[in-house]
Amino acid sequence: MRQNYHTHTYRCHHATGTERNYIENAIASGMEVLGFSDHTPQFFPGDYYSRMRMRPEALADYVSTLRALREEYAGRIEIKIGLEVEYYPHCFDALVDFLRPSGVEYLILGQHWVGDEEGETYNSSPVPAERQEERLARYTAQVLEGLGTGRFTYLAHPDLVRFDGDDAVYRRYMEPFCRELAAMRIPLEINFLGLMDRRIYPSERFFSIARDAGCRFVFGADAHQAAILARTDIEAEACAFCARLGIVPEETVTLVDPTF
Repeated sequence: MRQNYHTHTYRCHHATGTERNYIENAIASGMEVLGFSDHTPQFFPGDYYSRMRMRPEALADYVSTLRALREEYAGRIEIKIGLEVEYYPHCFDALVDFLRPSGVEYLILGQHWVGDEEGETYNSSPVPAERQEERLARYTAQVLEGLGTGRFTYLAHPDLVRFDGDDAVYRRYMEPFCRELAAMRIPLEINFLGLMDRRIYPSERFFSIARDAGCRFVFGADAHQAAILARTDIEAEACAFCARLGIVPEETVTLVDPTF
């Protein structure tokens, strides 16, 4: 993998290692571009506290640390500064305003909850059968609304949402969803962390639908530990996944400026 734009840091409270650890492993694996995209701060109403993302006061240090490392490693690897963002409609404008002067260069959309995370079930967690279709409908609608802002470079783990029901119902939502994604020309991530942890994604069912819709694809490490950037076995598994489905991931990504 020549480029990876999905890398976390300790600031999200569930990743480990220093930025330098990630960079050194990326260089050792032959990577040319490493993008950091830690979980973004969010501005929730009330006193809700999110324990799985960067706090707003940590953003300045995140950017300044990565800028210094970019200078230090110039000529060896290119460092990009991004964030992984949940699209929460009632928080999004405040987030964009906060990011404009920050130096953040790109956003990837990773929709782990519908609505927002306060009082909601994580999208890959089981829910009662009678709620599964509703969640699928809400997920696809919210992701498309978020991508419609034009501020995202790609869609991380697009198949994270769990649906254990009838395949015909799944296709009723995912086929038009993927056609919209194809029309937007939004790359869809084949997620290495999902492979490493044996999660429900990447899903052959989803990616076969996306392939038939004419979507674009990209690899993403979703690195929460530096070691995954040197895991050639996971990259080989991702390549085999793509070969089975006749998918060719793109080697480069064009970053979208999120602060226009």
